[in-house]
Amino acid sequence: MLELINASKFTIFFIDNDQKIHIKDIGDSTQIAKWAESAGAKVQKLKLESQFRCNGSDGYLSWLDNTLQLRETANFKLTQDDFDFRIFTDPNELRKAITEKNHINNKSRMVAGYCWDWKSKKNPLDYDITIPGSDFKMRWNLTKDGSAWIIAEESVNEIGCIHTCQGLELDYVGVIVGTDIRYESGKIITDVKRRSGMDRSIAGIKTMLKENPAEAIAIADRIIKNTYRTLMTRGMKGCYVYFCDKELEAHFANQLARPIQLAAQEDEKEMFIPTLISGFLATGPRVEAEVNDNVKYVDFLPLYSIKAACGAFGEGQYDEGELGWVKVEGIGKLNRNMFIVQAKGKSMEPRIPDGSLCIFRTNVVGSRNNKIVLVQHRGIFDSDHNGSYTIKTYTSEKSYDKETGEWMHERIVLKPLNSDFKAITIVEEDNFSVIGEFIGVVRGEE
Repeated sequence: MLELINASKFTIFFIDNDQKIHIKDIGDSTQIAKWAESAGAKVQKLKLESQFRCNGSDGYLSWLDNTLQLRETANFKLTQDDFDFRIFTDPNELRKAITEKNHINNKSRMVAGYCWDWKSKKNPLDYDITIPGSDFKMRWNLTKDGSAWIIAEESVNEIGCIHTCQGLELDYVGVIVGTDIRYESGKIITDVKRRSGMDRSIAGIKTMLKENPAEAIAIADRIIKNTYRTLMTRGMKGCYVYFCDKELEAHFANQLARPIQLAAQEDEKEMFIPTLISGFLATGPRVEAEVNDNVKYVDFLPLYSIKAACGAFGEGQYDEGELGWVKVEGIGKLNRNMFIVQAKGKSMEPRIPDGSLCIFRTNVVGSRNNKIVLVQHRGIFDSDHNGSYTIKTYTSEKSYDKETGEWMHERIVLKPLNSDFKAITIVEEDNFSVIGEFIGVVRGEE
């Protein structure tokens, strides 16, 4: 990398620091910046705001980081809306599902953590990966395929490891999570001694454990977690997983949001938005499918899905129309900057009950500080709203720049009203939009 910097006038590096999977891997973003500065280069760091990995779901990637306890994010729960993630309790069923997906276009494969010795390398009739309590048995990928393993016709019958799939993409990936990682007393625990001794990525770790055990354990912990993060992000459309450790399986299962069915009663003239809480407003405010033009934004405001509202009033455009019109009273004069979305979840209770219809106004007037706002943010996944949208209290912390004489945003914190939920911290460089300011909740019919 230093040679590239010295040999060029302008160099761009795309760095994922969470793909360090070898004890001797070097070249994270901090190191590259130091090398560049030592060569007299000016360093500028930018954040890639969108990506195509895992169906373009930034939420899935953040959820995975949070669930593996690599870093704490606001992505506590995952739904099937953005990415097809499934847990299998039987490894044979996992294999069957991946084989069926592979029939479509030969772009689905099985991979596993390197917790099993490569016996078949010497004896092709041996099976490498066997799982106690099941008749599951498979071999590591064949050496004859080499780097073509991921596209070889018969390789769906073999299992790849981190060294044969890093940097490559599949449609669907089936991951067997080995015994080198488990869940215990609320924490993800890694055990490098459970790795196969044939795994060259940890060569030298035994010596390090003797000389500096704390540092060795920290390095091994990061390598193991990064390994599974990398394996679980090889699928463009889906990731199917089997966990050898059942406590870890339960931990991941607990981070999956249960799908909420919002059935609507509908006819030619009207529909009703049901409540998400039993007993909260039996039918909810009435939503008219259509109203006369002369009462729009006078007595009635449009109801949007939260995605449509962010598309219509954000930076982009969204071609989905309103879901209907809701009569609004008691908030003063209405205007075309106002709209309604349905809140989900309990993070803003008691002021915004779960399932209530909320009135928002675009073009926030004055300071946003301490106002409840609707935010769109590509880097978060709020399970309440099944995507990168959230309703929270906006607070801003600023710092004074002596060089420019200006006050700069140091960070933005989106706070819930319910203390059972955590705040979402946004750094200045993050890509987010404040779509609207909360005005009030639509009252149900008496």
